[in-house]
Amino acid sequence: MKTWTGILLMIILAVATLSVTSTAKTTNESQQQLTIDDSSSQAVTVEASYIDGMKDNTNNNQESMPIKADDVSVAPENEHVLVYPMNVEGSGYIYNGLVVEANGMKREFSDWRSEGGTYKPEVHELDLNGDGKKEIVVLYSEGHGTGIYLGRVHILDPNSLEEMKLQSLDDIVKKHVDSKVEPASDKIRIEVAVDGVPADTSTLDKAPGDAPYHDQLQFGRVTYYSVENGKLVASASGAYGEGLYAGDLTFAYTYQDGEWKAADLKYSMEVYEEEFYESFD
Repeated sequence: MKTWTGILLMIILAVATLSVTSTAKTTNESQQQLTIDDSSSQAVTVEASYIDGMKDNTNNNQESMPIKADDVSVAPENEHVLVYPMNVEGSGYIYNGLVVEANGMKREFSDWRSEGGTYKPEVHELDLNGDGKKEIVVLYSEGHGTGIYLGRVHILDPNSLEEMKLQSLDDIVKKHVDSKVEPASDKIRIEVAVDGVPADTSTLDKAPGDAPYHDQLQFGRVTYYSVENGKLVASASGAYGEGLYAGDLTFAYTYQDGEWKAADLKYSMEVYEEEFYESFD
């Protein structure tokens, strides 16, 4: 009996030893795996940081061109009112930031990005609201292409050159324009009302292909601002599909309650031909 008892105890001790060894080995492997995963994570973080740094260096090293006399725009109403770029890039066709000078004052607007060349900014000095003070009006294009013209406008206080509040195009459309685009089998029906007054309904042929149409006219892809007869006026084309336009919303800006707001709004239906799209290139 003692012999069998001794043998049984030896077997139990052997099994326990194997179990402890196996557990220790498994724990060690897990620790090794965790170490590898942690190292890999750190490597990815370092690599991502390095790539971001390279991108920053690339952006910072982008070559700027010297500002030339042709980059300076002068107000036709006053030769002492100027606008010119802070930095010129893209072979002279990209202005990163604009500087406005007016009657001995100067202010930089680093977030204004304009096209240059023949599309360089305009500047005017006009009494737009009839209060005896002449506001500074800056007009420029952020970009253009086939079926796109991104006109921008800013009105500055003549005493401080601070931006005056200007009603956005999105807000103008939301408050004044109701429209509906209804596709049929081969036609598109477009209805527009401005301040509750319906414009002429337009029925157009569907464009080739299966391009989707908007439920309502979309504004903002083709927008022009200009000074006409001493007033700041705007024209925004209404799109019923991508690159498909069916008329223009036009309005002038008037000063009301401390803000420049749209007035005299009209919508005229007009179907643009292919040459119209190409004219933005």
